[in-house]
Amino acid sequence: MGARPGARVETMKPSAGPHRARRILLSLLVSGVVLLALALLAVWQVGPRYGVYLVPPSPAAYADDALTKMEAGYHPTGPEWDRARAEAVRKTRDADSYAATLPALREAVAVAGGKHSTIFESGKDLGSTDTERPLPQVSNARGITTVTVPKLSAPEEGFRNDYATRIANGIDAQRTRTSCGWIVDLRSNHGGDMSPMLSGLSALLGDGKVGGFVDRNGTTTDLTLAGGTVRVGGSDQHSVGARARAAGPVAVLQGPDTGSSGEVVVLAFKGAQGARSFGAPTAGYSSANQTVRLYDGTGMLLTTAVDVDRTGARYGGAITPVQPAPVDQAAAAATTWLQGQCASS
Repeated sequence: MGARPGARVETMKPSAGPHRARRILLSLLVSGVVLLALALLAVWQVGPRYGVYLVPPSPAAYADDALTKMEAGYHPTGPEWDRARAEAVRKTRDADSYAATLPALREAVAVAGGKHSTIFESGKDLGSTDTERPLPQVSNARGITTVTVPKLSAPEEGFRNDYATRIANGIDAQRTRTSCGWIVDLRSNHGGDMSPMLSGLSALLGDGKVGGFVDRNGTTTDLTLAGGTVRVGGSDQHSVGARARAAGPVAVLQGPDTGSSGEVVVLAFKGAQGARSFGAPTAGYSSANQTVRLYDGTGMLLTTAVDVDRTGARYGGAITPVQPAPVDQAAAAATTWLQGQCASS
């Protein structure tokens, strides 16, 4: 039956809901794609500064990243660095592998950080390249106790604890037999981890500031001892627990094989009451390093600060002893001095 004349005929209109939902979904999808593209672009451009890559960098880009990281070192300023950087860029443009860039990068990092800086072979670090594990020795003769403090490159916590405890316990054991003073022998200490060395020797050094590090901007980080605990900038590094202070003068033996952390220990005694150094100038690595990782995990050892003694005096090179002597005669010279101190007390 048809509609009556004049009657209003209502027709069903399609709902706008599904169309609106599709438009919103499409808009969100487009926005997401745009945001993702912008994020990828940002990672592409900025990510390499922080070691983040969308695809592995080319050898040339790998070298550029390493050179940028070197600019956090102690010396990358002035014409010498500009020339070294430009030469490294030139030598690495056509490199066919990451390994092929390393010789040129080593030359550059020696300028950016000085002679204490280097780049290890891929997969290597200080602990893996130096596998010797000498332990400290403590002995007494004629009222003088000698503490031989060797290098410490072992990363194992157990070994580091044993190393420091041997020194601290040895000093405790010889305290009553030591009437004329102490010898701290650093002549064969090539460096490594300074914290167990200093905590082990804490009874001879006493509490307070014993040194520190200053960066190229003049910011100083103090190196202190408190109750047998070594602190760098207020952060605890290693401890042997509180030890009674060991009385008597201290003679420090040094030479050209005393380097890096060994030089930190030399400086810890420099200016201390009753301490005197004997021997020859040290190796000249009196600076602080950081290990920086390149894209493939290769370690770059970069000098970022130089050592200071307890008075704030800067070093960065060889440390001259108070009393020069041939290295093989330094112990005899120290013994003569200590015996003189003993006789006059």
